Amino acid sequence: MTNAAPPGDPPSGQTFGSAALRAVLESEALLRSAADTAPLPVWMSGADRLCTYVNKPWLVFTGRTLNSELGTGWIEGVYAEDRPRRLAAFTEAVERRVPYRTEYRLRRHDGEYRWMLDSGVPRFNQDGSLAGYIAWCVDVTDLKRSVTNDAYASERLHMAMEAGKSVGWDWDLKSNRDTRFGDLLTMFGIPAKGYDGDIEDFRRAVHPEDRSLVWTAIEKAKHSRTAYAAEFRILWPDGTVRWVASKGKFYYAPDGEPERMLGMAVDITERKHFEESLRRKGMELTESQRLAGIGTWGWDPASDTVTWSEELYRLAGREPSLPALSYKEHSQLYTPESWEQLRRAVEEALRTGTPYELDLEMVCADGTTKWLTARGEAQQDASGRIARLRGTVQDITERRLAQQTLREGEERFRLAAGAGKMFAYTWDAATDTIVRSGEFAHILGIDPATPVTSKQILDMIHPDDRARVMAAVAALTPENPRLQVTYRMLRPDGTMIWVERTSCAYFDGNRSTQRIVGMVADITPRKLAEEALSSVSRRLIEAQETERARIARDLHDDFGQRLALLLVTFGQMKELTSDSGRDVRRCVDVLQRQTAEIAAGVHTLSHELHPFRLQLLGVVGAMKEFCTELSELQKVEIDFSDRDIPRTVTPRVSLCLFRVLQEALHNAVRYSGVRHFAVHLRGTSEAVFLTVRDTGIGFVPEAATGRGLGLVSMKERLKLAGGELSIESELKRGTTIVAWVPLRDETS
Repeated sequence: MTNAAPPGDPPSGQTFGSAALRAVLESEALLRSAADTAPLPVWMSGADRLCTYVNKPWLVFTGRTLNSELGTGWIEGVYAEDRPRRLAAFTEAVERRVPYRTEYRLRRHDGEYRWMLDSGVPRFNQDGSLAGYIAWCVDVTDLKRSVTNDAYASERLHMAMEAGKSVGWDWDLKSNRDTRFGDLLTMFGIPAKGYDGDIEDFRRAVHPEDRSLVWTAIEKAKHSRTAYAAEFRILWPDGTVRWVASKGKFYYAPDGEPERMLGMAVDITERKHFEESLRRKGMELTESQRLAGIGTWGWDPASDTVTWSEELYRLAGREPSLPALSYKEHSQLYTPESWEQLRRAVEEALRTGTPYELDLEMVCADGTTKWLTARGEAQQDASGRIARLRGTVQDITERRLAQQTLREGEERFRLAAGAGKMFAYTWDAATDTIVRSGEFAHILGIDPATPVTSKQILDMIHPDDRARVMAAVAALTPENPRLQVTYRMLRPDGTMIWVERTSCAYFDGNRSTQRIVGMVADITPRKLAEEALSSVSRRLIEAQETERARIARDLHDDFGQRLALLLVTFGQMKELTSDSGRDVRRCVDVLQRQTAEIAAGVHTLSHELHPFRLQLLGVVGAMKEFCTELSELQKVEIDFSDRDIPRTVTPRVSLCLFRVLQEALHNAVRYSGVRHFAVHLRGTSEAVFLTVRDTGIGFVPEAATGRGLGLVSMKERLKLAGGELSIESELKRGTTIVAWVPLRDETS
């Protein structure tokens, strides 16, 4: 047999399957997987003519292992007399980069040499360079043995064509008769081994969208006297579509006129479906790599050739049109520490084949850095030598930053918990166990290894606070899952501490509590400081009131009386002055008026320093009169109202609320920028509420708290009386101050 391409082979320089086949060959792994499903022995070689792969039917046929066939090992199975001819045919095809077909005898697994029809086509890289060959073999031993028996040979041919889903055809150009034989059922839906019809029958069977392509290729082959090859679709009457790869050759009369055209067509529907699936999977793979931030790479150490996937170019911030950096240039891609890690791992992989996985810091083309997980593994050639490395690179920058943030947060929490004397906890309702951390053992005095239940913690709460804490926990709902409560706890050694608990509850679909998580802080030092401050504040306020009372008495009993006497004297002087002393009388009038104003001011100050009206008029009357006097003195409007004030308001509560009113109104008149104010005093059986409201410029309560003595004084007074102060204010929306004091029996 010769290596010339028989009828049906593709033209010189064109691979079987054209561009679609080359797309399949871009993925060696997928091509090999497809070859393994082929019914015929298939082998593949590189551009160096060394065998790189044989499929499973080949191994089944020869009974040899894959490693024994790779390289030049397959030649051992070729009959010795056929080897030179087989190698010469293949060598010539490689040099010309054309398809070839040859026959030779190949040893079967049982030792018998079988005649094989070996047909091969070249494979090309995307840049047009030769990538190697792929070939398939058909056992034609039986055909050769029965060459004298045409009928038997024809049947065997039909069987082979059916096995290969092939159809042969013979077109007589003079009569336009088209004779087809082979697997007509698969390709054309014709349930027969042969078919004889007009060439127009074939034209009509071609898909309408492909007819122009097919006839253009036929005409070109006829006029150029070259081989014909085309891939197109066959459309059945029921709408079924089959893909066909057809090859043929024209035969000419002595006068040069074409007489006949012979050819072969192979059903490639499954391959086309596979190619489409491969194309989709390739797109999906590219998109998956983009979404996952994973790039792939390969490296040939012998040539220092590096290949990158599109996603790896994006990760490195480099243009895909540029060549990938060589391994020697990879030091530019990483920080010195990461490059040293990678270099050692690569050297170990080349030496021992050990795969690696490293977290590396990459320096991108724009100078920014990102964190990657780099994975690599070695690939061996037929001799077991490590021939190349391949692997993946995944962007883990966000994960790395999150981990770093988490570690920093945990460290800050640990430091804060230690410095602030607090611990975190989680209570599981199903097991009634509490998992705790931080300063738990130090704060509560319980060994860290001792299991703790909610009942044990509840028993440690001070009896006077236990019901309040239980009520706060019981009030948790899916709508209001948070609580903050302060209470006392008794440690095992008998000491008492104050704690502040902040928690959040989680519920199931039945609104039942599943778990509670939170923080518990030891606030004993703060409570002791507050109690000490309250004691000092109490004594300070009591001293202030005592001093105010003394000053008020002095002003009333001494300065007030002397000013009154001065007024009387001025009156007498006015009566004694003659008519000629008008100027004197006028001056006396001025002095008298000024003295009266001083007396009124001293009177008012005396009452503010020590509100005697509280004892005479009660808290309602005293407040109402104070509002009236302040309105006249400051020329403002103050609306005072009261409701349901009980008679049991103690002098201490009355004085507290009166002082809050004084401070609140003075602040409002001084800073609000308006001249109208509202005061409302409301009582219940348990408490008294005082509200002072204006519509002025307002302020930010958080910014003002702690700055002025007025707010501090009001809060301290209310705190000593067991009450609280609430401030609601916004810029340009006014201010509302609400003071609340409980009504209760006082023992101090």
